[in-house]
Amino acid sequence: MKFRFIAALLGLAASLVLATASQAQTTAEVRNALAKVLPNFPASAKIIKTPYAGLYEVDIGDRVFYTDASGRYLFAGEILDTKTGTNMTKERITELQKISWKDLPFKDSFKVVYGNGKRQIAVFEDPYCPYCHQLDKTLEKMSNMTVHVFLFPVIRPESPVKSREVWCAPDRSKAWQAWMNDQKDPPKAPAGCADPLKANLALGQRLGIESTPTMFLENGQRITGAVDAAEIEKRMAMK
Repeated sequence: MKFRFIAALLGLAASLVLATASQAQTTAEVRNALAKVLPNFPASAKIIKTPYAGLYEVDIGDRVFYTDASGRYLFAGEILDTKTGTNMTKERITELQKISWKDLPFKDSFKVVYGNGKRQIAVFEDPYCPYCHQLDKTLEKMSNMTVHVFLFPVIRPESPVKSREVWCAPDRSKAWQAWMNDQKDPPKAPAGCADPLKANLALGQRLGIESTPTMFLENGQRITGAVDAAEIEKRMAMK
């Protein structure tokens, strides 16, 4: 339902479909105007009056759309402040994608520790994801890092089996590193071993994770993809 609704919004944005001719002076009026013409407009959508261009921001999950004060036009795209060089939309999406670090269910992950492990990062990874292999090499070279690995088997049909074998191994960290670094298979998982894979997939859906690797930092920031160490360091330094 979420993706169908977003696709419908993007279709409207592309064609600048007229929503309503009535003038809207408050966020409540903008919400009412959009709800009249958009089936299944979610009550959870956040509408904010921006300080620029007379626009209203419509937040749906971590997607950002814009409408005018009348609620007549709905469009998607990036808003750039040419004076400061700031990408206003990107900054807003970064804020919306933040999570509460303490709310992550770390019982459904395992740790890989480098150095004294003082700094922490959580990563959703698939054992067959090539970018995950690349990221793991980057994290290994960074100093004093504890990596909480959430197995997230979505790449290949055999991903759940390999993930379960890693989780059920006597030493999950060693089994993961042996597979990611040398493609050394972990032992077969015993029949009675319980794993958190379904819970992790459900968690990923709630968090809007659409690809691997996806990282979360202690400051709540999300990073998608195999970015380099400099980018991770920069984002870690942010509040």
